[in-house]
Amino acid sequence: MLLHILKLIKTQRRSNTWVFIELLVVFVLLWYAVDRMTMSRITQAQPMGYSFENVYKVTLAVRPSTSASYITYEQGSQGAGEDFMRIIRQLETHPDVQVVGLANEASMPYTYMSNSDTYFQEKDSIYRNAFDFSVTPGYFRVFDIHAADGGSPDELASAIQEGILLSEPMAMKCFSSTLVDGRELLILQDDTLRYRVKGVTEAVKREEFSQPPSIVFKEMKERSILRMSEQELGKMQICFRVRPGAAAESASEYAVRFKKEMKHRLAAGNFWLANVQYYPDVRTNYLETSMNTSGGKLDIAINIFLLINVFLAVIGTFWFRVNRRRNELGLRMAVGSPPATVAYRRRIDDTNYNRRTRLADLCERGLCRPAEYGGDGGDCRPPVACQPADVAVAGRYHHTGYLVSVP
Repeated sequence: MLLHILKLIKTQRRSNTWVFIELLVVFVLLWYAVDRMTMSRITQAQPMGYSFENVYKVTLAVRPSTSASYITYEQGSQGAGEDFMRIIRQLETHPDVQVVGLANEASMPYTYMSNSDTYFQEKDSIYRNAFDFSVTPGYFRVFDIHAADGGSPDELASAIQEGILLSEPMAMKCFSSTLVDGRELLILQDDTLRYRVKGVTEAVKREEFSQPPSIVFKEMKERSILRMSEQELGKMQICFRVRPGAAAESASEYAVRFKKEMKHRLAAGNFWLANVQYYPDVRTNYLETSMNTSGGKLDIAINIFLLINVFLAVIGTFWFRVNRRRNELGLRMAVGSPPATVAYRRRIDDTNYNRRTRLADLCERGLCRPAEYGGDGGDCRPPVACQPADVAVAGRYHHTGYLVSVP
């Protein structure tokens, strides 16, 4: 059956040129739609590298300078940093809190902020861009980030205190391996700074719609926090992980209860507790306003539109094939042929037309008549007279004065 279809396509290729063009366009559109949707789903199915279960985010607010209770710190003092760290220690002493982690705004998952830099190796002229994540050691324990070789978050927390950590994509770009302990990376700023790599984390994603980026993790030391201004400390991201089973109610209800319980304890200087959120709720709020979410919905709509057009194009192709022989099919049905007979007769006519065309082409070129057409393998002989039903077709071909037909 497939061979028969291919013969028909070859025989009628001139009359079906636009059909081939249409099928080519259909193939391209179908490939684009399926490939885009498939890759989007594969990207979203990749693991995030973060664990948000039992993780909460604390938001601190800063009292405005116009407030009557505003505290003015001396120029160059560390009063703001000390008040901030006092709040962190109060949070760590809560019986439900397992670990607390700090990071700047650009180092968190599901954020619009980013901070990047360019790194290179001493004997390599290739520069590589990577996101800079400034975090405390507790960051890895809070989000349960593991090493590329399967090491625990505690191992990463210890390693970052001795140097920098690379995400797996960054390590592969720079060293083509995740075994990079003791290797060095350089960063070109006002002066060339050297960083010793002490470990590699598993690949982590900033959101579901993106591939795991290249990341360099650097430790945020307490002395650096103490020197920060109120405005910088107010943007600091505070997250903590509670012990399993600590929340008897739902996570959102626990966040509300925790805020009420800790409202006065998590206040010092000009800082006060503004909000406590369950981190999956932070993710939900981000995805609702993210352009990637809107873009994903638009992609789905476009792909559905293209698939509908592909479906209509296939229907149109069959419609064209039938409509081109509408008069013939209508005449056969008018004289009493049932639909099944009409369909069968059409296949027979297509086969006969294909055979006549091939035979005529062989004779016109003076080639031997193949045995499959009744020939003896010798020179082209004058064919027998055409049957009445074949005259219309056979009359199109002439060869040394003879009409060509199939016996």
